[in-house]
Amino acid sequence: MFKRINGLIGNNVQHTKNKIMKKAFFSLAFAGTLSLGFGSAASAEESLETVYHVYLDGERVGTVDSQQLIDNLSKKKIEEAKKTYKDYQLTVEEIELIPEQMFRPVSNNEETLNKLNADLQVVAEAASIKIDDKTIASFKNKEEAETALNKFKGKYVSEDDLKHLETLKHTSVPLQPIKENESRILDVSFTDKVSVSEEKVAPEKLISVEDGLKLLEKGTLEEKKHEVKETDVLGKVASEYKLTLDDLLALNPGIKEDDVIKPGDELNVKEYKPFTNVLVKEEVSKKEAIAYETEVIEDASMFKGDKKTKQEGKDGQKLLNYMVYKENGNEVKRDTTKDETLTEPVKEIIVKGTKVVPSRGNGSLTWPAVDGYVSSKLGTRWGKMHKGIDIARPSDRTIKAADNGKIVSAGNSGAYGNKIEIDHGNGMKTVYAHLDSISVSVGQTVSQGQKIGVMGSTGRSTGVHLHFEVYENGNLKNPLDYLKK
Repeated sequence: MFKRINGLIGNNVQHTKNKIMKKAFFSLAFAGTLSLGFGSAASAEESLETVYHVYLDGERVGTVDSQQLIDNLSKKKIEEAKKTYKDYQLTVEEIELIPEQMFRPVSNNEETLNKLNADLQVVAEAASIKIDDKTIASFKNKEEAETALNKFKGKYVSEDDLKHLETLKHTSVPLQPIKENESRILDVSFTDKVSVSEEKVAPEKLISVEDGLKLLEKGTLEEKKHEVKETDVLGKVASEYKLTLDDLLALNPGIKEDDVIKPGDELNVKEYKPFTNVLVKEEVSKKEAIAYETEVIEDASMFKGDKKTKQEGKDGQKLLNYMVYKENGNEVKRDTTKDETLTEPVKEIIVKGTKVVPSRGNGSLTWPAVDGYVSSKLGTRWGKMHKGIDIARPSDRTIKAADNGKIVSAGNSGAYGNKIEIDHGNGMKTVYAHLDSISVSVGQTVSQGQKIGVMGSTGRSTGVHLHFEVYENGNLKNPLDYLKK
């Protein structure tokens, strides 16, 4: 607005950054000679009148004969705007008045006021967020602008952390060393120059804290190049960048809707880019495990595939302190500031067998169970042929291979239940039936006495026992003729 020469415009009108340039033009028309004297000059001054040349944004609007007319117009426009923008601090654009004293003043009050009324804008006192000196959003006061910025930071840190950081700024107490297994936020900042400054803006451009936060989160659209991939089509590319197909075509004038795009082609697209990023610096103290190593020792006395643990492994422990840097929640850097070993790891030692298991039996069968007795022999039983022997009541239900050989069958077999067949490579074959579980697989080579399953009562069985059969060159044999306990 402008400054009153004789007082203020009114009690309710706001005035900021008002400037007046008062340039007095004293116009005297001298006719005749100086003999008119001082009396004539005094008479001329008494007949001078003041007019005001009105300028807006450096452009001349017109001339008025009273500054009060400008005062009244400004006040009226402000009062009218207050009906819509009740909570804002309103004023008008800067008006420049240049007074001039004249003998015969010429003014055009009505024309000047009409033109000024059309051109003069009401503006609001605002606090604007600026990023790299570019205005991003304007609010009705500084508190709202800073609240929007803090809420944006609050997406990545807690409100308590922000309050604590603010408190630390105003204290001279040195920061204590971090405790074990704790973390703390040391700084929250922006990756760009962010400031809040006072401005005058059109009141309709002021936004709420919530809208300001959404704007900061969304960012701004920027053009970029998209390289077409094998599976890309126009619609898919548009969707990827949240554009309509029409938007994509408008960005690429040489392409039509039904055109086929090829891998390697480049398309113009638009993508939202943050105005700025939130950078969080966090200090972390954490105990971490030091993984133990495993040493494998080969033992030729153990069969290949067998192994045992000679020494149990145990993780060690270390204390790590490090600085973590995150942009918008994503870690971008980590610096270790402390690495202290608390306990050393204990190596695991595994003994692994290398002895090759022979697939050919020696012809002498060992007892396939752990103790037990023969509860039923080979021969006719209940009017049917019983093809093997039954072994019951062992001291341990482990079932063992009667001789070296290769597993040729392992699985459920109807009345036999879970059954294993071993080919001993010397014309002999043994069968183990009614097992509760099977510990080997087809094709596996087993040694004499090796565990192959667990005694059970699967299939057609009257109780827990092992049904054991022996074949030689395809002929059924009595197991008791071959077994040695």
